[in-house]
Amino acid sequence: MNRPSFNVLTEPWIPVVCLDGSADEMGILPCLKRAHELREIRDPSPIIEFGIYRLLVAFVLDAMILADHRPELYLDLEAVIDIGGFDTRLFEDYATQCGDVFDLFDPERPFLQTSMDGGKPKPLAGMFPAVPSGTNVGHWYHNPEDDLRVPAKEAARLLTTIAPFMTAGGAGLSPSINGAPAIYALPLADSLFNTIVLNIPLDLDLDSGDGVVAWRSKRSPGSERTQATSLESLTWRPRRIQLIPKSEDDGTVYVREMKFEKGDSTRLNWIDASLAYRYSGDKVTPIRMRENRAPWRDAGPLLLLDQAQHGQGERKIAFRRPAVVNQAFKISESGEPFDFQFYGMRTDMKMKVFEWAKSKLSVPANLGRSTTLGSRVHEELDHAEQIAFALRSSIKLLFPREGSSNKQALGNIAARCERAFWLRLEPSFHPLMHAFAALDPDATDDPELIAATAKDWRDSIRDLAREQLELAVEDMDADSDALERQVRARARLNNSIRKVFS
Repeated sequence: MNRPSFNVLTEPWIPVVCLDGSADEMGILPCLKRAHELREIRDPSPIIEFGIYRLLVAFVLDAMILADHRPELYLDLEAVIDIGGFDTRLFEDYATQCGDVFDLFDPERPFLQTSMDGGKPKPLAGMFPAVPSGTNVGHWYHNPEDDLRVPAKEAARLLTTIAPFMTAGGAGLSPSINGAPAIYALPLADSLFNTIVLNIPLDLDLDSGDGVVAWRSKRSPGSERTQATSLESLTWRPRRIQLIPKSEDDGTVYVREMKFEKGDSTRLNWIDASLAYRYSGDKVTPIRMRENRAPWRDAGPLLLLDQAQHGQGERKIAFRRPAVVNQAFKISESGEPFDFQFYGMRTDMKMKVFEWAKSKLSVPANLGRSTTLGSRVHEELDHAEQIAFALRSSIKLLFPREGSSNKQALGNIAARCERAFWLRLEPSFHPLMHAFAALDPDATDDPELIAATAKDWRDSIRDLAREQLELAVEDMDADSDALERQVRARARLNNSIRKVFS
């Protein structure tokens, strides 16, 4: 019986959307050959979709490095974009140089895996957070973990999620190089070709050691690492994995089991080109998903800020948007709004996964190129955060003694009102960005100009906060004590609004 085989270079497994809107599946080489004719990668799972994008960026960058054509400047990326498509000979030569490392089930060098002797097989479900396995419970999915069986192409897709989204997994099982999964930014262009080029990392300041992509590395993962390169980080190996294929009578290859052990751990503080960071004193933290918080509320760190400091004294912090976002704004000369896609997975900072998300934001080019203007927009978002907090505090006043006898008093009502506040405020954010994008960056020290530019936004904040407080009041009693608390609640909210906008 022939050994199962699946060559990721040529077998169809990458889900793509063509420029005409039709869907297809392709291997790596056909996908890159036709990248200028394709619109995007699209998969129902956001973590798989971003994982494939990241894999293609790693493949293209490594091929350029081996050909001694690594882009190091913005001008280098612009030159690649100007060509209009990839040189397919580059990738064919690269595949030849790499050798037999692209077979998903190769016994010696399986693609994105580690050949292991011995070891007890485990259910494949342990690699996919949407499926319950072991002590990980999926409340929306109740099938036994052993029931997960996927064709080879889907197993290949799952492997791409390991580097960007692997969580801690208990004793000895470390997360990937970025720690707990954060929000990854992906600048989007009009074709897959341009999108890949825009996401090639240029910043080499943190590179150390001689690490390479997973399929060219002959080292078996499983050690504590103190060095890394930007190329290596794209296919970082926090687990040792080997898929166990089974052939059906019709020749179809499925995967239900795998070998799954600890891989590389790291103590270095890595800065990823696709992540935004918060700097507070000596602490550097990537921007991660938070419960009930849409990514647009973090537009400052994710898209607009580049180490400008905010706050005062010990509370002073700085944000730095992803390097690939900087690249996109510097490379693009168009005055049209620029689109970005964000991919995140919210965890308990350990192994428990709560949700994942994919979100798209469009930013006026002038705003993205001027972090001075971006800082002003971030300040307006801060105003909304302060008033959202004031709204919750004011709702607390509706309970006797402000809820001091009950820490959960009116918690559900306050949470409901705050969610509605943010949901209804979002449509006002895009006009706010366009309004600030029209300003001269040198004119942003004029408080009257800033207030006039943000007038509609601030009016929306005021109106929505007051509206939500009144909706909370409707659920309260109407006795004299309750009416007195309502008066105090309205006064507190109005005082907070005046203070924020004074």
